[in-house]
Amino acid sequence: MRPKISIGFNNGVIGAVQPLNTGCFALVASAVAVENGFQLETPYQVKNLKDIANLKLSDTIDNHRLYKAITEFYSEAGEGSELWIYGMPKDKKVSEWFSPIEGVAPVENLLNAAKGKIRGVFTINDTSVSVEVQNGMDGDVLVAAEKAHTLFKKYTAEKYAPFFTILEAYAFDGNKVNLPNLKEQKNYNSVGVLIGDTETRTGTTASKGSAVGVLAGRLAAHSVKVNPGKVKNGALSAQKLFINDTPVEQFDTEDLYDKGFITFTTHQNRAGYFTMDASMLCPVDDDYHYITNRRTINEAFRHTYDALLDFLMDEIPANNDGTIHAIYAKTIESAVERKISTTMGEDLNQNPENLKDTGVKCFVNPHQNIVSTSKIEVSVGIRPYGTARWIEVLLGFELEN
Repeated sequence: MRPKISIGFNNGVIGAVQPLNTGCFALVASAVAVENGFQLETPYQVKNLKDIANLKLSDTIDNHRLYKAITEFYSEAGEGSELWIYGMPKDKKVSEWFSPIEGVAPVENLLNAAKGKIRGVFTINDTSVSVEVQNGMDGDVLVAAEKAHTLFKKYTAEKYAPFFTILEAYAFDGNKVNLPNLKEQKNYNSVGVLIGDTETRTGTTASKGSAVGVLAGRLAAHSVKVNPGKVKNGALSAQKLFINDTPVEQFDTEDLYDKGFITFTTHQNRAGYFTMDASMLCPVDDDYHYITNRRTINEAFRHTYDALLDFLMDEIPANNDGTIHAIYAKTIESAVERKISTTMGEDLNQNPENLKDTGVKCFVNPHQNIVSTSKIEVSVGIRPYGTARWIEVLLGFELEN
């Protein structure tokens, strides 16, 4: 063959994204099975709308809310982003999705199917069960929050795969005064509650839920340190957002935010809609009140476990008094720091003036008596980023007298 240059056309790049492991999310929804296609209580992994079509899942009356959430997710996250979907019977309340049946909750079956990859669960309520409004929204919301947080603690302890949950402020009655202050409720710092949808309360679709697909897609598109409300990342893809029948820009969403709900907003001089931060259901002084901190620490948890697993049941060199050899303690420290820093990288707040600073610090006290206790206590700290939530400016004239 004569010397030559061969150039081929690469296809499938435009419109695709490089999915982030930290953006592997799940939609759990009230739904109806499709003949020879999508089935209830069956986990499905999808990466684009073609996969949805292959499941014969379409925009029908029965599955409109699930289909809407999926399309809105991919409008934000882009084709190629990994998404898990799980349908639940419409005669079940959301709290039942997180309630154990013979020791295992339905949502837990989904988490197990994904082998712990799922970082966030977003619920889509379209129940046929009659709704009892309490404190301005479906009374089951706070019940579901407790159940979801309980499952978070259980799954984290047993599977070392922490996740967060976003619930809808389902059937919000439109009166912000009636809503509870989520910052003053019990501490469920792995759960958030979203108010606001791309569809109105009245009309053809008559939505009682929230645009969880929009929020999930924005979170999936960016790393864990990035706040979903970051203005530099541009407006959300949603063309319209409402609080019940009122456009977001005409509703006092600041009051919703002050009560600890996740919601949407607009900004003067910027076109489109934005997320107004993202709080979890807990007091503001909780370290994990904001979803960026929750997502960041969840990732650090996973990597800490992975790094330390290699040391489990290992033979530990000990001094004459039973304490750990200092060199071995340093080996553990280095393994943990290396694992977290290399996998989380830019999600850790590193000091640019110190090239040795990785944003993570691990300490193993060499004075622990490993011989008598068979236990090693390890302390791990990561440095998160701050967020510019409030910018205060003193503006005046600059003149020389």
